[in-house]
Amino acid sequence: WLLDHTTYHQVSTRGVLYQEGSREKNVYIVCGGLIARIYENDASETDKIFSVALPGMALTTTEHLYSDRPSQGHIVGIRPSHILALPYETVHKYKKKDAKVAVLVDVLHNKKKKQLVQLRRLSLIQNPSERYLSFYKHMPTLRAILSQREIAMLLSISRSTIQRANRRIP
Repeated sequence: WLLDHTTYHQVSTRGVLYQEGSREKNVYIVCGGLIARIYENDASETDKIFSVALPGMALTTTEHLYSDRPSQGHIVGIRPSHILALPYETVHKYKKKDAKVAVLVDVLHNKKKKQLVQLRRLSLIQNPSERYLSFYKHMPTLRAILSQREIAMLLSISRSTIQRANRRIP
């Protein structure tokens, strides 16, 4: 079903899959690689990563499937990626007809929500070194995949903070 109702996209590292403000409505499902929602921050000249989608996860072009408001930030490749674009229209059409589609949407939503909850908890840690050490402990999959620069963008800390904190890890 998924292959019949999606379009396949390859995105390169730093390739833009979704441009902020675009009116398209898609769920981007990661089959391979790594994509992220990135906010360009003109004030600090440092971009921020809001969320990351690994294989088996997805990012949407709006805040949720029933929103008309384009989401903030661009969706870009962090690594070369293989993506399936599933239009919202198709999701809405089949979600009520086929329980498998409803399960797919729920699984993708729950994976995203779980990651965002973890990242929100981290954002509440005031001390940047402690924030990184908590990330190190509680998010080992992302830690293993992301570069120090990408982790710094995700946690709103500096690479030097990461390097100092890493010296404290046994």
